[in-house]
Amino acid sequence: MHKIYRYRNLSFVVADETEVLLSVEFKSDGDKGHTAINIPGSNDSEIEDSGTQNIGKGSNLRGDTTTVSTEVANLIPEEDEIRIEYRFNGQLIKEHVNLKSEADRATIILFIKFPAP
Repeated sequence: MHKIYRYRNLSFVVADETEVLLSVEFKSDGDKGHTAINIPGSNDSEIEDSGTQNIGKGSNLRGDTTTVSTEVANLIPEEDEIRIEYRFNGQLIKEHVNLKSEADRATIILFIKFPAP
């Protein structure tokens, strides 16, 4: 079964000149997926499975919402959950967990603002 999980009103305070690194870490054995990052402007990027991507400077991320969308599946019968951590510059911004009895395929969407300090 497939389910969509939305997390709204997330924020990460960042200075204008600070580079922002987004890390996506699949924590459950067998999690496989793809993350699309839609930032203000035309510099969108992607992460395959777990990984880290530079999404730009704080000043370039303001003014509009950044959307991070992960499509993930876990087809290992012995695993009972899907667990993903999202971090900006090493700081945990959101952990998603769902039981596979609820959904063994999931779309996780984060809506994030980057206010100035």
